[in-house]
Amino acid sequence: MAEPTVWIETRIGAHEDPAKIMECIHILFPDFHPDSEIEIGDYPRSQPWVTIQGPANDLSSFIQKLRDQRILDTAMDAMSMDITEKSSMFRISRQAALAGKVGFVLEGDSSLGGDLRILLEHDDIRYWIETATDHPGRRNVPRRIGDEQGMEMDGSPREWAEERFQSRD
Repeated sequence: MAEPTVWIETRIGAHEDPAKIMECIHILFPDFHPDSEIEIGDYPRSQPWVTIQGPANDLSSFIQKLRDQRILDTAMDAMSMDITEKSSMFRISRQAALAGKVGFVLEGDSSLGGDLRILLEHDDIRYWIETATDHPGRRNVPRRIGDEQGMEMDGSPREWAEERFQSRD
């Protein structure tokens, strides 16, 4: 299956080190290329905020981090909270990325150290997300985007596992 088109965007404050921001992006998306050059000069920079954005083509490092952290179900839920037929938008923590981790930032929350806004576009984005985040545990507890087992919009878990496993006794 073809990979989705990936667009990454973040804002860099005058107090932040653009090299560190680029480093955190490249840890998860090694082939990211910003659309414009980032001014790296003496502190403070002349502009208080600069937005950098650009494409990435390879999602394998990002997906592998999700697998390594064993957060594939969380990823499916977080990546599908703002989803349409052909696109998904979500945010991840720059601070977590710098540590080689994926930390999702939910709507209404802020992230110490800023965040990366990720836009995925694909003709069947729901199927792509479900497939990319699939794991053997879904053979026993099947999951789909929007099912009753997903997390709530605030990130809290739905109480489903206890009820489901009690009925087997």
